[in-house]
Amino acid sequence: MEKNSEKKIKIKSAILLDTDYIIKNDETIVRLLLKAKKTFYLYDKYLPYFYVDAPYSEAQKILALKTIQKGREIKPIKIEQVKKIVKGKEKELLKVYFKYPSDVPIFRELIKTYEKYEYDILFGRRYLIDKGLGPFYKIKYKREGRWIKEILGFEEKDTKLRIIALDIETYNPQGMPRPDKDPILMISYYFLDEENNIEKGEVLSYKKSSLPYVKVFENEKEIIENFVKIIKELDPEVLVGFNSANFDIPYIIERAKKHNIKLDIAKDGTSIRIDKRGQYQKILINGRVHIDLYPVLRFFSFIGTYKLNRYTLETAYQSIVQESEWKKEIDRLEIYKIWDEEKNLDKLFEYSLFDARATLEITKKILPLEVELSKVTCLPLSDTIGATSSQLIESLILHHATKRNEVVPNKPDEQTARERALNPIEGAFVKTPNPGIYEKIMVFDFRGLYPSIIISHNIDPFTIIAKEEEHKYKEGEYYVSPIGVKFLKEPKGIIPYILEKILNARSELKNMLKKLQPASTEYKTIWARQQSLKILANSYYGYLAFARSRYYSRACAQSITAWGRYFINKTIEDAQKNGFEVLYADTDSVFLLLNNKTKQDALNWMEKYNSSLPGTMELELEAYYPRGVFVSKKIEKKEEYTGAKKKYALLDENGGIKIRGFELVRRDWAIIAKETQKKVLEAILKEGSQQKAIDVVKETIKQIRENKVPIEKMIIETQLTKNLEDYEAKSPELVAALKFNRKTKGEKLTRGSIIRFVITKDLNAPEDLFKNCKRLKQAQTKKSSLTNISLKAETVEYAKNYDSEYYINHQVIPAVLRILKELGINADDLKLGGNQKGLFQFD
Repeated sequence: MEKNSEKKIKIKSAILLDTDYIIKNDETIVRLLLKAKKTFYLYDKYLPYFYVDAPYSEAQKILALKTIQKGREIKPIKIEQVKKIVKGKEKELLKVYFKYPSDVPIFRELIKTYEKYEYDILFGRRYLIDKGLGPFYKIKYKREGRWIKEILGFEEKDTKLRIIALDIETYNPQGMPRPDKDPILMISYYFLDEENNIEKGEVLSYKKSSLPYVKVFENEKEIIENFVKIIKELDPEVLVGFNSANFDIPYIIERAKKHNIKLDIAKDGTSIRIDKRGQYQKILINGRVHIDLYPVLRFFSFIGTYKLNRYTLETAYQSIVQESEWKKEIDRLEIYKIWDEEKNLDKLFEYSLFDARATLEITKKILPLEVELSKVTCLPLSDTIGATSSQLIESLILHHATKRNEVVPNKPDEQTARERALNPIEGAFVKTPNPGIYEKIMVFDFRGLYPSIIISHNIDPFTIIAKEEEHKYKEGEYYVSPIGVKFLKEPKGIIPYILEKILNARSELKNMLKKLQPASTEYKTIWARQQSLKILANSYYGYLAFARSRYYSRACAQSITAWGRYFINKTIEDAQKNGFEVLYADTDSVFLLLNNKTKQDALNWMEKYNSSLPGTMELELEAYYPRGVFVSKKIEKKEEYTGAKKKYALLDENGGIKIRGFELVRRDWAIIAKETQKKVLEAILKEGSQQKAIDVVKETIKQIRENKVPIEKMIIETQLTKNLEDYEAKSPELVAALKFNRKTKGEKLTRGSIIRFVITKDLNAPEDLFKNCKRLKQAQTKKSSLTNISLKAETVEYAKNYDSEYYINHQVIPAVLRILKELGINADDLKLGGNQKGLFQFD
């Protein structure tokens, strides 16, 4: 990092990947991680600061304040007076500068009288925000040596990355490997250089193999040393694994310590670090991005980008890569035996390399979306990975606020956040359907209902007219929400301003997609960009209602949902006035029965109705469905039933079935129940055959009673949501987990574990099984309760049989009768035999 005034000034350009800072020669220096033919650092000087809402007459008093921390004097360097927009109004603030970023949080505590702002923005991001830069921007700059003299311009640019996916296998005689004792047997990696179209994989190990991709070394120490060497040589920008933040990387770190190996694979030569703050452990490698696919896939599944019923590498590979191939020939618990016996070593090498390749293939699908989120939000990729929706939105707001000369509000303190969270906001309107089978259904929904309400009514915390200021404004200068909150029409608030930009950009991108081939690189890039915009647009209502948001506003959130209820009811009324029967409505969708009307009649109504809607609000056709089934649910604490919301199945014009809320899309029902329910739905919706639906159920019951259904189809999967000792009910998953933990010598099941169990015929739970479960009610642990079906639960590893009558009466029948009873089918029609009374009342 030399500085030489005689060096020639050059004009160069490169892709900006990230920024951070270092302290060098008693100065704060920003490091810009850039990519040209390779990645490298350049340096710039920039001072940290925050704002104080105080008159300029107080500047000298603030400048004179100081404190001592660890023997160092902390005080401001300088103070400037600046004009900024604060909470919608222009004000003069003091901009207080410091020597180091760490001075900011310490010094702000010294100022007690005045409000402070923007003291908690990370310094690397502060630099990007103030310079108007973002990751994956191609910046043009003047440089002198390694110092940036001036940034001349920038543009967003597509960037091809180098990616390495890794997987390790370890010795595991106790089931769960012990990093202090059990060595790493092999490190597998798959490398992709997108720019040069290079892809290759290798396994590093210390036992011989005939496979060409296995590199053999003397011992564990050498494979770790060569892994470090490979990372440095291949120089990837992205390192990815599956659950690697919790297992692979920490394990490598521990084994490296044992051998005194420095894992100096960071771009600046520093070692890997582990950040244990937050919900998920994070791996920090300066100059490289680590991606753990496990939390990333959970996030994308939660927001609906991908639908995964299990968060495993196998499920993700099959669902996202859409490959049925899965080489699951190795039992992980048997790895140490294979290693010792050396009979199937090549299969073990293949197994490990395949895991690395599968990880890379999934990354190819999800990384473009993460990159586009990074570009749009101006949040570095290392921070975008694992970010929540609110963090993504906040980054975007910070950048736009600076461009608009606005100061962002502070985050709430803990007490304020707790008080907000205890005061929920009334939600959307739902018109429940009458249960039954219906023909000719047209479904319409509002295009981005909440975002369009926000834009059309300029909903923002700082466009709200305070009660004491209402006299200043004339009618027509503001919108009035259904709950009486008044929002100024001008100027445009930052929330609707950003949302409008997002929706307009997404609309343009969707039009571009229609002209492109889905297999093309351009299509994939544009799809990822529009999907990232969709994620952000759908998160703004939640951000306004989020208790820890900088822009939290109960009045805004309540007004949005109130307008949502108003417009969905208005839509229902208008449809009914025009002769349509409204079957169902929920939040932003209406389901119309055509009866004697045509599709064109419904489309004509939609077009006419849209002309009456304000601003950007628009109703659009989702689809036409020839047939659909809607089911009922029991009213709580009553022996009555009503139509169920979000629980239906629809047949589309191409023969596909859209399913919402049924057991086959939930993981906590047995596979046999899901399969039978799907077959029943297909018989009703595709073939219109009541008899075939009955026959499907009868045949399934017959197969179960004759033990002809494989035990794999009886597996029930769920997640342990508490520590085992904290369970208050004797559930099957608790029983199965307790039994498993007693029997296994390996990894124990605990909170967060995914458990897969079967209800067996065997009532073999020991009386002291619940001795550590202090929160269970005493009555549940008595010997008389051992007839409970839960006590028959066993994890897949130890289940030898299944309880036929349980799966018939508590899995298959409940799953299908929710549908069949809408056709008037009961137990007698199914001819199940036996005493079935009481089995068909479902919550």
